[in-house]
Amino acid sequence: MITMIATHVLALRIVDVPLVVTTNDADVRTALGLYYAPYVTTDDVTPAATITLTHGPAEAAGPVTDVVREAGKKIKEAARDVDAGRIILKRATGVVMKLEHGHASAVGDLRASLNQAVNLINACYAKVWTTRGYALLHAAGVSRAGRTVVLAGVPGAGKSTAALHLVEAGFRFLSNDRVLARVNSDAVHVVGYPKQPRVNPGTLLHHRRLRALLEPDAVERLNALPTDALWTLEDKRDVDLDAIYGPGTVEVEGGMAALVLLTWSPGGAAFSTRRLTADAALSRTSIFAKDLGVFDLDAEPRRRAPLPAAYAPILEHVPIFEVSGRTDFAALVGFVKRLV
Repeated sequence: MITMIATHVLALRIVDVPLVVTTNDADVRTALGLYYAPYVTTDDVTPAATITLTHGPAEAAGPVTDVVREAGKKIKEAARDVDAGRIILKRATGVVMKLEHGHASAVGDLRASLNQAVNLINACYAKVWTTRGYALLHAAGVSRAGRTVVLAGVPGAGKSTAALHLVEAGFRFLSNDRVLARVNSDAVHVVGYPKQPRVNPGTLLHHRRLRALLEPDAVERLNALPTDALWTLEDKRDVDLDAIYGPGTVEVEGGMAALVLLTWSPGGAAFSTRRLTADAALSRTSIFAKDLGVFDLDAEPRRRAPLPAAYAPILEHVPIFEVSGRTDFAALVGFVKRLV
């Protein structure tokens, strides 16, 4: 793995997690500084983790093994454990990463693949929280007055789209698709990933404010697609919510007030909601359970489902609701408003 002298430094404090990022490339430093603008600090920090990013050519050091995902999902990474660490090859971009306890590095075309750098930084951030006993949920989150509703859903349920509709309705944005949660005393503390939502064209097309991000010819082309084709179209782009709605729109910390499981679908029956018991929700953890996968040095590289018991204390402390029937974002906004 090739590394270069890092001369550009970015210090971050995300909630109470200090991180220091160094890179050899001014453009990468500038782009990350803009991306993480709310969390940039000029204070001297003792980092919980350091991340070194080298823009330049790289080759994987030695053989790596593909990390198999769920059936039908494309392989994204290959990995090999080494002394005190792990080498990771990102198949799509060729970026090579190395994980060590308290440190991570990446080498590759990081100008073109900035999202790889963001994901590595966020993985280091998340590892700090899981080490503190937080459970990771595959979910979005929105807050009002510090009270957070966590939105999980079956694949394609539109939890990110739902979160954006709730932001339009005045909620703060906690996270796009990762939430970390732990019971503290009698409440559940949650933090989100400092990651801009990445949304598909269908989300932009049907969102009053975000539709303006599409070019006119794209709007015409998307409007011509059948509903099912538009719903499944994958072409994600980042949305800077603070730039669109104003500073402070993103709040990555809150107190969990409810968990909402989205099992609806575009072709479903009438929109409906029902409350679930903790036991009923615990039997459906496949909807929201998540782990750090290859980025967790304390586990095998393969992806695996976290044990349901890890979520039991959380589920016992918050009300849980299932939203089923036909997909109806306006109705969901009204329902979530009544929760908080």
